[in-house]
Amino acid sequence: MKIGDLVEYEGTHSYGKKERDLGIVVRVDPEFRSEDCYIVWHTTDNEGWWSKRNLKVVSKNENR
Repeated sequence: MKIGDLVEYEGTHSYGKKERDLGIVVRVDPEFRSEDCYIVWHTTDNEGWWSKRNLKVVSKNENR
């Protein structure tokens, strides 16, 4: 996953949400957080570091 990729959250929701959660990767830190990406979510009012194992790339940023 790289900056600009559109991702979907594939982990479990503890509150039963069924809609897709889509966001953009805005930061990666391979030195200190190699298993995480910083995501700004477009379908929820949330952003932060998320584990790559719970994310699926939906569309790659072609401008990299």
